[in-house]
Amino acid sequence: MKRNLVIFFLMLFITASFSGVIYADIAQPTVYIDNEKIDFEAFISYGGTAMVPFREIFARYGMEVKWDNAQKTVTASSKDGSTVIKLTNGSNDGYVNNIKYNLTQSPALVNGVFYVNLRFISESIGAKVNYDKPSLSIHITLPKAAKE
Repeated sequence: MKRNLVIFFLMLFITASFSGVIYADIAQPTVYIDNEKIDFEAFISYGGTAMVPFREIFARYGMEVKWDNAQKTVTASSKDGSTVIKLTNGSNDGYVNNIKYNLTQSPALVNGVFYVNLRFISESIGAKVNYDKPSLSIHITLPKAAKE
């Protein structure tokens, strides 16, 4: 019996370690875009990646969003169509203008909200991202074109 319990917990640990989508509300950073504090639920995943709700960040960046519920995929496009970002729940592949990138943290549905990698999204539109770990703050500077 004791051996079976040990094996069960070992399997549970191994499964959790390799799932790729382990999130925890271990830290809630403050996010600033062009020095303006943004009020949305952000968190730092176990892997150290800042995750934010997709609708809020894409809206803030002035992008149009399409959600495919069957595929659990979000596609966001800049108004002029020059940037198209596509992300799928649980996939470590992110696409910008049909070019595949390996994500440090896969997007995921958490309590009905689809969270995406803040740095990947921001840098995909040409923004500069600075994470100040001691203050748990993330400062994003948008490119001039995104401000207009």
